This record gives sequence, structure tokens and C-alpha cells, in this order.
Amino acid sequence: MAEIQPFRAVRYNPDVAGDVSLHICPPFDVITPQLQQELYDRSPYNIVRLELARRGLSEDPYEQAAETSQLWLDSGALKHEGEPSIYVTEEEFEYQGQKLFRRGFVAAVRLEDYDQEIVLPHEGTRSEWVADRVRLMEAAQSNYSPLLVIYRDDLRSSVGNLVRAIAGGEPTAVFTPPDMPQLRLWRVSDPGTIGVLQRALADSEMFIADGHHRYEAALRYRSGVRAEREVGHDESINFRIMMMVSFDEPGLITRGYHRVVETATADEISGLIDSFKSTCELEEWTPPAGQPTAEKIEAFAVALGEREGDEVVFGLFGKEPGKFHVARMKAPPPPNNALENSEYSRLHSLIIRPVISEAREEQVISPHHDAGLIARQVDSGEARFAIIMRPVPLPEFVAIVTRGWRLPPKATNFFPKPPAGAVIQQFGERL
Repeated sequence: MAEIQPFRAVRYNPDVAGDVSLHICPPFDVITPQLQQELYDRSPYNIVRLELARRGLSEDPYEQAAETSQLWLDSGALKHEGEPSIYVTEEEFEYQGQKLFRRGFVAAVRLEDYDQEIVLPHEGTRSEWVADRVRLMEAAQSNYSPLLVIYRDDLRSSVGNLVRAIAGGEPTAVFTPPDMPQLRLWRVSDPGTIGVLQRALADSEMFIADGHHRYEAALRYRSGVRAEREVGHDESINFRIMMMVSFDEPGLITRGYHRVVETATADEISGLIDSFKSTCELEEWTPPAGQPTAEKIEAFAVALGEREGDEVVFGLFGKEPGKFHVARMKAPPPPNNALENSEYSRLHSLIIRPVISEAREEQVISPHHDAGLIARQVDSGEARFAIIMRPVPLPEFVAIVTRGWRLPPKATNFFPKPPAGAVIQQFGERL
């Protein structure tokens, strides 16, 4: 049974911090060094100073994040809400030429071990990223960014209708960052309204769409505290803030999570290309003329289309300098299940693994979603080539997750990612 609770958030105080739109940032795992510097320059209160402690500018970045957070609280730039609340959200963004809206709400959800089958993961994690988030939680005693979690609404769309009704009023806060979706926030503290949401979603499964490393870090941190002392039932470390979005929400977008071959040896690169040649039919794709490389990559990803049936298709950029190729698997072996049938599973098991071990892969192949970053790395020679992936279809996603299986790490790219800093969860004896 899912337990959803209001929480007493920490939020930016515009009377001290100024324009709140300048202070939010993406979650830690998609911030490049270039973007990190841009966010530092944008505002002295940008939450990147807390969210991305692992690439902080001090000897102990985790303690620096904790000290900075406390300074902002002491100065009044950050301020505790007066009472526990949930926060209805509406994100406005453009995608493939269309203006879209994604509505949901941020609340505290009780942590559940995966074997309880209440909160369901769908992809593997990298241990060093989990450890990084644990160290930040230990030092800062806070969570700065909500997970993105998908739920199933009831047949009457009770939650969706309530969320839309609340979003029709005057928002509590509006964020208009220059390079992220616009975010509107409505604070809801009425127990009756919150009770409707709690009852409607009590028996709903919660699918982690984005935030596996942060969720597993929360479980690991709670376990560590329990080993040292008794943890009260209502202590805030038993909960994690999440942005809850319905499967039926039209603004729920999935994109491919690409792979960039970076520091592989010449033999490994040659082996990977031979692996593609032996398993796939390769056909060159000609990009539109006159576009920057990043726009060509984005156009290529769109041209690869959506998956149909059991076909297995990948995109290659830079196998030959500046060129794009469609790689269509010749005869995919019959899958035993939906997990094996995933294009991500087939890429890792049939093409990458015969050449590069799992441990070695973490060192030489990086997941990236940003076309601009991929373009810079391949064009500059920092990376040898990129594998452009198609999104996991939602029915395939559900078939995998509900059976307790996990895709390879960074196989889904739900868009947009909820920002860090709009609402903050600080630990204490109660939510």
C-alpha cells in the first residue's frame, strides 16, 4: 500500500534570494561541466551548489553543500513552510515543435523495499552514483530534487481531475528558467484535498521513471541510520519527495538514452564496429544540409522512428567521421521475455558484451541524452562514436517493470526531468 504524505518543505524566499527562476537546475546526473559553470554564473543561489556536490569546488564538496545550505537558511534565502503540504505542478515546454503541458504533484512517499512491489524500478544502477547521493544525504540532511514517478489513476481519473482543478487557480510560485521548462507550483495544505489523493493512490503501483540512483541512495541511507539507532515511524528519512505523474498525462514524453564510446582502446573500438557489422545491416543516412551537428543528431533520432513489433534498430554517429548509419539487426534471436526483447538489452548483450565486459563498459561507454554534448565529444575526437537509441515504448516499459525485471542502466529518458530546488525536503523527526 503506497503511503503519500504532505511535507514541510524548504523553498526559496524571493524577498531575500530574488528571482527564483534563476535558482533551479536539472537533477545531478544530467549536468555537464559546462552547464554546471553556467548555473554557477547565473546566480549565487543556484541550487547546483547543493545538488551537484560531487563536482563541487572544494576539498569536501559534500560538507561544502551542507554549509552552503545552512548559510542560505540562516540568511532567509531558504525558508521552511509553515505547515506540511503537497505541491501541484504544471510544466510547460516545447517538444518537436509542439507546446505541451505535464501536470502532477510533489509529495513525500514512504520508502519501500523493492520486494514489496509498491515502488517498482526498471533499470540497473551504478554503485558509485548511489554512493555519491548517500554521501550528500549524510552531510546535508536533505533531498534537493524529486524523483519522477508514474502512477495509474483510477477509472474516473480522480487524481488527474483534482490536479487539473487545482492548476486552474493562481499559482503559489512560477519558475521561468532560460533553458528549462516553465514550472508553476500550487501549494496544497488542505487535509481533505490531500486525503482524496491519498485514498485514490493507496493501491496504485509506483513506477520509478527517473531517479533510481537517488531512490536506492535513500534506501541505503535509511538502512545505515537504522544500524546505528532506532528510527521513528514518521521520521522524514523514511520518505522521499517524488513528482507523481499519471500514465495518462499527455505531457509524459519518453526519449532515447544514447551511448557514447569515449575512452575505449583501438581494439575495443574495432571490435564494437565489427560486432555491429556482423549482427546488423548498415545503411548510411544523409542528414539535412547546413545544420549544426547537434541538430543533425536530433533529426537522426527522430528519423529512427518508434519501435514497431520486435524489430531491433540502432543509430550510429561517427563510425566513419561525420557520417550517420542506421543499424538494423539482421535476425534477432527469439526472445524469452520482454526484457530480452528490449533494444537496450539486445545492444548490451549481443553487441557490446562480446567485446567489452560489464565492468569495463562503465569505464569506456557513457550514457548521454544531450545531443549538443554528444556532438561536441565526437566532433572534437574526445569520443570515438555514438550509438543513438530509440525510446522504450511505454507498453514494453510496463511489461518489464511489472515482472520485476530491470533494463540496463540509463535505458529510459523521460522528459522533462523535474528540476532541483523548487521544493526541498529537509530531514527531521517528522515530515
